[in-house]
Amino acid sequence: MTLNPLENDGADSLATDAGPDSQLGSSVKFTAIVLAGKRNDNDPVASIFGHKYKALVPLVGRPMIAYAVDALRASSSVGDIHVVFDGQEELFASCGKLKDELDAANVKVVATAKSICQSIIKAIEETGSQFPYLVTTADHALLIPEVVDYFCAEAEHIKGFGAGFVEEKYIKAMHPESRRTYLPFKDTRLSGANLFAVMSQDSVKVLEFWKNVENERKSPWKLFKAFGFFNLVGLMLRRYTVKEAFKRASRVLGAEGVAIKLPYAEAAIDVDSPRDYMQVTKILESRSD
Repeated sequence: MTLNPLENDGADSLATDAGPDSQLGSSVKFTAIVLAGKRNDNDPVASIFGHKYKALVPLVGRPMIAYAVDALRASSSVGDIHVVFDGQEELFASCGKLKDELDAANVKVVATAKSICQSIIKAIEETGSQFPYLVTTADHALLIPEVVDYFCAEAEHIKGFGAGFVEEKYIKAMHPESRRTYLPFKDTRLSGANLFAVMSQDSVKVLEFWKNVENERKSPWKLFKAFGFFNLVGLMLRRYTVKEAFKRASRVLGAEGVAIKLPYAEAAIDVDSPRDYMQVTKILESRSD
């Protein structure tokens, strides 16, 4: 992955840009959760390949999920790794090589629940609440260890829930053709990086709240509306900086919510569509040249 050739704008307590020691990794080990279950019966990427699960779609010769697991396994900040999937037999039924890879990495499989947030909460409970947790997704095929360490080094300084983001200017500079969903703020526009830190039992409150709005994650205004009318109006008018918006959101959530800004364009590129699939394929192929 390529660092963006743009300077960071400085850090603050509720919207952090990584500091000089972030690339060294975190001083604590995060328990990793990889979300890989089926979200619906008509995934636009899986259906092209006749697959039931997007996580198992072939990508440059390997199942998509293998790339995210590789990055977590190679990170100095990650301890145990757990894959949330619809069932262990289904995970390996059409991909015996993946079983060998996950066995070698000592990856354990946890069954899914009814929704994304419920699956995360269930995984935390079933793995013995081994905080802190790092949550990512199986379609994060461009993830690399450096990004994981960068994120975890920043997350260990917070007490609540951390979410990774990449600023629009970085993505446009490196991959102007990439189509991302952006959250607009007074000082910048952010795209999600599919990296989340759940630092304590108290921060599970954020997941409980998110259960009610997770279907709106691709509709920024519907998402903002869940945080209250005045917050919605303020965000529509772009009155709040990232720091101010997350401070207000934390009051609604009843737990600290932190935006962690990452200076890696490709951290925001996952595989949500056939167009994304082609872009990620080209990037992965270029890395192996």
